[in-house]
Amino acid sequence: MHTVGFLPRLVGFRRAKELALTNRMLGAAEAMELGIVDRVVPDDDLMAEAEKQARAFAEGPTGAYGAVKRLMMESFQNGLETQMELESRSIAARASSADGREGVGAFAEKRKPVFSGE
Repeated sequence: MHTVGFLPRLVGFRRAKELALTNRMLGAAEAMELGIVDRVVPDDDLMAEAEKQARAFAEGPTGAYGAVKRLMMESFQNGLETQMELESRSIAARASSADGREGVGAFAEKRKPVFSGE
């Protein structure tokens, strides 16, 4: 059960311990309440919602998404000063990327951005 290492980060140590030791099943509503899932949809809507989210991610600023994920993972190991420095550098790097320029341009022109993934 490799997810045990991440579960305390999501739900706290006490709740993670209880879930791991009891091995009880969670319902969708409780998983949502605990922050284990982002949202709950009816079974019949699952594929459409998953495809919609996947499309939104694919059409978004994927480089920025990767930077955010990396920064969040690193935040567990870094002190505040180090983390703030890494975030500042990442923001500066992303702002000068093609997607960063597109995002700012689209905002200024009041249009939907078209990101290239760079």
